[in-house]
Amino acid sequence: MTNTKTQAGVQAAPAPWPTLTVAELAAHPGNVRDIEAPADLLADVKDNGVEEPLYVVRTHGDVPQVIDGFQRLAAAVAAGLETVPVTPRPVIRIDALTPHPKNAREDLDISAPFVDSLRTEGCRIPVKIQRLDGGVLQVNDGNRRYHAATDAGLTHLPYEWEDDDRDAAGQFLDMITTAQHRKSLSTSEMNQAMFSAAEAGAQVGRIAKAAGVRQKDVKTLVKVRSDEKLSAAVSGASSYEWTFEHLAALSEFADDAEALAAITEAAADDDADEGDVDWAIAVERTKRDKRTKAEAHRAELEAAGQKIRDADELSERAMPVWRLRGISTEEHAECKGLVWVFDERRADRYEPYCSAPGLYGHTVPEGSSGSSGTKTAAEVEAERAARAAVKKGNIDWDAAEALRRKWITDLIKRRNLPKATTNTLIGHVNNALLNGSWGLDELVKEPTTEILAAFLGLSTEQAKDRGSFAGHVAKDPRRAPQLQFAAIAAVREKCANRSAWRTDSQHAPWTRKPTGRWFQVLASLGYPLTPIEQSVVDGEPYDPSKKKPRAITAGGEPEAEQEPGTDEETGEPEAEEVDDPASDSDDEAAA
Repeated sequence: MTNTKTQAGVQAAPAPWPTLTVAELAAHPGNVRDIEAPADLLADVKDNGVEEPLYVVRTHGDVPQVIDGFQRLAAAVAAGLETVPVTPRPVIRIDALTPHPKNAREDLDISAPFVDSLRTEGCRIPVKIQRLDGGVLQVNDGNRRYHAATDAGLTHLPYEWEDDDRDAAGQFLDMITTAQHRKSLSTSEMNQAMFSAAEAGAQVGRIAKAAGVRQKDVKTLVKVRSDEKLSAAVSGASSYEWTFEHLAALSEFADDAEALAAITEAAADDDADEGDVDWAIAVERTKRDKRTKAEAHRAELEAAGQKIRDADELSERAMPVWRLRGISTEEHAECKGLVWVFDERRADRYEPYCSAPGLYGHTVPEGSSGSSGTKTAAEVEAERAARAAVKKGNIDWDAAEALRRKWITDLIKRRNLPKATTNTLIGHVNNALLNGSWGLDELVKEPTTEILAAFLGLSTEQAKDRGSFAGHVAKDPRRAPQLQFAAIAAVREKCANRSAWRTDSQHAPWTRKPTGRWFQVLASLGYPLTPIEQSVVDGEPYDPSKKKPRAITAGGEPEAEQEPGTDEETGEPEAEEVDDPASDSDDEAAA
């Protein structure tokens, strides 16, 4: 059988039906009946060919047997046609059907992806029809498929007959039972089905239309499942419903076994949700980005002939240049004691050290000459552990910052916000402006301007002139609260630096407390705090070694975008303005 369509048995204009040769059908005695095609049918076939497909099945020995269409075959023989369209299952013209007048589904939910899948793959599930008095063919089950198929441009649907003894009550009970018996595929089941389709030879575009997803998502899925290491990572957290975004993130770390293991571990947790996996991915991305920058900086130093040393190679007299008195980094560049050491705090660069400040005539701070004596092994190990904890904490902080700022950016970009969210934004902006909290003198400084430009989605060229920012953003007055919030958020993000999470000798309560209140504002808007952010809110030390779930906000999920006008249409009372936690009276609020 020559199949010129992706699926047999379904026609969607202008794709042709599968065909068989008239000779092959006529060779089987059971297909050629002693009948004569009606004159009008023969005339139509001579003019237009056979348009209605013959229902043909394969019997034992792969012999094509006509089940319905004997007159059309006879007409094709008489007209001298070489081929005729066929279908391996019974189909009926859509225009011959009538939808059930009392279909149980009030909302048919005929989405564009559903229509696209029918247009591409056809309807695979038969509709159940019944012949009523007067010859009406009523669709008792499958009304959603009936209407969507019409939108998709199908001309036929597969069908089966309703039981003759099924009364009107039975029709409605069928609607109940068939709906209850249907169960959608889970995300993992859908992903497996799409991958299996790709393995079987289906093209990406076909799979995407059938599943109602983007082609890039199908490509991501196939890439991950085709890679042995990535597929193993997905299988390692088989109970987690992997999103396409997370699968794409996995592919970023195809050559990083440690990162894959960390992400898989987060997804494999019994209580894991998308926020936990987002957090694990953000941490691994931060580590990777810092490692890449550090490697680039080292290559630059080596090309310039600079000396690079490990911290353990240095004597106790060695000191970072920034701690030396009376000499700048530029001035120290000619010192013979200059060496470069990996910056454990930032983890993305190397910093200049002087290997022997006293020997090369530099002044060191009092109490920093190493006169306290040689450190014990336990003290050295304790210092090493403390440095490692700070390094891990800084990475977690930077990862949280990336997630947080992306979330804020997405909030600012939304076209419409629920009224309660808008009220919270307005209340926060009002308190910040009227109370003068959080040092709004920072509003026009360069670091704040850079953050604000990112929140507003401005290009590099647009971000050069702060005075033109207002001209580059949407003029819709309904977005004013979001744009005003963007400016305040930029100030607060600029001030929420790394010192906010530290509780050791580098602690900065004048930064930590206002930052904690800022995080509470974001949580009230639906942002799920990461573990390190939650520790700041709670006023507790952050221990990077302890596994904590990502915080669940009161809303559970960020507020969903709504269509214009839906707030007024709900009939719900307007939400009261939410007090801004960051506006509490505190001497440290202006830090």
